[in-house]
Amino acid sequence: MSRLLPLSVPNLSEIEKKFVNEALDLGWVSTVGPHVNQFEKMFAEYLGVDYAVACSSGTAALHVALILKGVEQDDEVLVPNMTFVATANAVAYIGAEPVFLDIDPKTLGICNRSLASFIEQHTEFDGTDLVNKETGRRVKAILPVHMLGTPVDMDPLVKICSKYNIEVIEDATESLGATYKGKMCGTISDIACFSFNGNKIITTGGGGIITTNNAELAKRAKHLTTTAKTDSIFFEHDEVGYNYRMVNILAAIGLGQLSRLDSFVEIKRNTQKAYDDLLKDVDGVSLFSAPANCESNYWLNMISFDESVMEVHSLRELVEYFADKGIQTRPLWTLLDQMPMYKHCFRMPQPQSEALHCRSLSIPSSTCIERDDIERVAEAISHLIKSVID
Repeated sequence: MSRLLPLSVPNLSEIEKKFVNEALDLGWVSTVGPHVNQFEKMFAEYLGVDYAVACSSGTAALHVALILKGVEQDDEVLVPNMTFVATANAVAYIGAEPVFLDIDPKTLGICNRSLASFIEQHTEFDGTDLVNKETGRRVKAILPVHMLGTPVDMDPLVKICSKYNIEVIEDATESLGATYKGKMCGTISDIACFSFNGNKIITTGGGGIITTNNAELAKRAKHLTTTAKTDSIFFEHDEVGYNYRMVNILAAIGLGQLSRLDSFVEIKRNTQKAYDDLLKDVDGVSLFSAPANCESNYWLNMISFDESVMEVHSLRELVEYFADKGIQTRPLWTLLDQMPMYKHCFRMPQPQSEALHCRSLSIPSSTCIERDDIERVAEAISHLIKSVID
């Protein structure tokens, strides 16, 4: 078998080693240290926001952001049905309930028609609160996920949510470096969250961050993520807090990664262009491309097979076909409304999520990928299509 081509792996260099060794030499390896503060400052400057609060994970960032925006037990939060489970889990941590909206195949994010239909058909607005008529719960917030690094169509979403007092929290965990109408993802709403998991465009091994221009939100985010401590000598705390602070040694890795982010975004976009060039004349498969009003970071590239292919092969068989050739592929995340802990949740019709999920795969998109690797993946796709046609 040829060497394995993974979906995405960390791209580490001597720059990261320099910062890590500096942290080790200084003895700052836990949740306090200069590299955390420096990473937050550098990240805020990159995005062009006033504040960034580093966390232990993207999921932790989402959890705290929901609290900051006033989401409470028995509230409802609108989420896309096709996303990583952490988006819904963060809602569940609070005791709130996710409501699943369909996705827009042009962006892979929340479909604004699904959002509007939910409000028109299933809610009442009293001028202050939007209430789901069928559950009696307050609809408090929405988590638009910039899926695979491509921005949601945010302007109409924000307009709808502003009219009905729905708090907008950007789940920008996959979209660092992407832009919507010239605006960086993570700057389009009052608060946003990013992830630095090992497979993201930059990594701290594990980690996340909350971004905002609101000084009060940033102050409370720092307070909650450091166990709500009010006195570091007597260890006094004034509310239930969380041990969610990023550790200094991981922030040191982040500093090195962030200094190389622009080159990573360029690699990702060039990879998508290369796949597009190699696959544009291959019938039976399509490569996802972002809408003209935005620039995706193409964290992962996605291909979708035509019905003619899916009549011959199941999605699992396609994954196995590529695995036999040393190529890692992955179906899009299992739809959230199909998971046992969320089957009871309110959902809108899901024709677009269901149609896309059953025929799509993510393909290798690492910042370490070489041109020969891209050609190898494209050749495997072409060979598969040819075998179906023949």
